[in-house]
Amino acid sequence: MYESLLLKWKDEYLSIEGTYTNHVTKFVDYISLIGKANQPISITKEDVDNCIGHYNSLKKINTIRTMESHIESVKAFYKYLVGKKYCDDIFNNIASFQEFKEKIALKYKLLNPTNRSYWEDSELIDILELLEGYFNNNDLSQMEGINEKKKYFKFLVLRLFIKLTLVAPTKKSVICSMKFNNFEKGFKFLVVNGVRVKIPNSLVRDLKYSVKIAEIMKSTKANENDKIFDFVYNETFRVESLNEYFCTFLKTFKIFEIPDNVGSYPVEIIMDTALFEMVKNGANPALIAKINGTKISALEKKFYSNEIPIQDADELIYREIAKNKYYSFI
Repeated sequence: MYESLLLKWKDEYLSIEGTYTNHVTKFVDYISLIGKANQPISITKEDVDNCIGHYNSLKKINTIRTMESHIESVKAFYKYLVGKKYCDDIFNNIASFQEFKEKIALKYKLLNPTNRSYWEDSELIDILELLEGYFNNNDLSQMEGINEKKKYFKFLVLRLFIKLTLVAPTKKSVICSMKFNNFEKGFKFLVVNGVRVKIPNSLVRDLKYSVKIAEIMKSTKANENDKIFDFVYNETFRVESLNEYFCTFLKTFKIFEIPDNVGSYPVEIIMDTALFEMVKNGANPALIAKINGTKISALEKKFYSNEIPIQDADELIYREIAKNKYYSFI
């Protein structure tokens, strides 16, 4: 039994079109929060504006790109609702969508993503949630088309690559060269660049699932000297193909607009964003350099010379100084 009409329509729509799961769910959750989910006739374009403001305050919509994805998702949802004659289109009386989006961007001071070297953490969360949704909604055993099966395996290795890079932000070549013997205690730990990294439970699950699928497809068990990505991918895995898989994913879920003639998108932004967040959070540069497998001087050139704002810098500096044994004698 559904609590509201909009929730029922959302589930109906997403069972057919899962591309917009993330932002459609956000929108319906917000409409439920303001008490309009059972009154679809009362929902207006102003609610879309306020919805973006709500998630901006929660730091879940921080960029123009994410805002545009949200609006396009809600538009697609309403196109379905109008087609079903469930309600009117709340976007009908918008003369210029570009102006509508520009006003929202200005109102909430959203960031311009042009030529950015790093993404917002909210954008990474969007990607992780969409990957999770894809595998929750797609069963390999039920797929008949060759292209759909190929996409499944592309996204399978992409999910592993993104998550492994976020927990161990090192070079793409290092991540893709990882062997089964780089992992310990059933994938609970990963040894990379001399660091023993604890793996989150959800990633342990993903690794085990991916290996299980590969073992079924190949009718063979993995060897400890096998490279994870070579074993999991159902064809010949090439490191350089990850950019193509990433682009396919971004286009499939319309994360942001990518021209039709563009066929790849650099996955290095995942590592750079993870390192960027460590720098912002005041992590020890020596530790960042160690997990990344680089020199502190390279990190300084890439990050610290760019005046990156470090959160709570005063407090972090105080804590580091206060750790010294002589501090209590001052």
